Amino acid sequence: MTPSSTAESTATEIRHSIRPWSSFLSLSSFSLPLSLPDLSLRFNNNLYTFRANYTILSLLIFILTLIFRPITAIIFLILIATWIYLLVARDTPLVVLDFEIGDRMVLIALSVITVVSVAVAGVWWNLFVSILISVLVISLHAILMTPDDSESPYGALLNVVDEDGPSGGAYMQV
Repeated sequence: MTPSSTAESTATEIRHSIRPWSSFLSLSSFSLPLSLPDLSLRFNNNLYTFRANYTILSLLIFILTLIFRPITAIIFLILIATWIYLLVARDTPLVVLDFEIGDRMVLIALSVITVVSVAVAGVWWNLFVSILISVLVISLHAILMTPDDSESPYGALLNVVDEDGPSGGAYMQV
């Protein structure tokens, strides 16, 4: 697999992992889990299903914590746009001065630039608070959101009425 096809497949995979915001925010899909295994199943399934949405939400929360520091917020918006362009939106390998730079080197460089930016801007506390808020919001959403395509580990035992059965939901004599 060439670096070009690797970059394309990664970008395509990330683009397709963003779920529609209407299904992410659908209030009719929220309910309390019935048991601890159901809670665990929902949490794991939703973390996987909505991972890209959760990342976007976390970045938005971080930018909102910088609302009283507009210049810093603009700098980090530019930094986030750079991350998105270099790791998600670009379909061809990055070439600088006739040298092809791999995705791993781009990731390392962006990580170093991000850590230096956080240190120079002095927004460690904002980052910490935004991480705490993000973990809380994401955990609540992942626990309360009923996954569409998953089934309970208990099958039909948790259904109140099994309408697919031979009796159409009525009681049967044992």
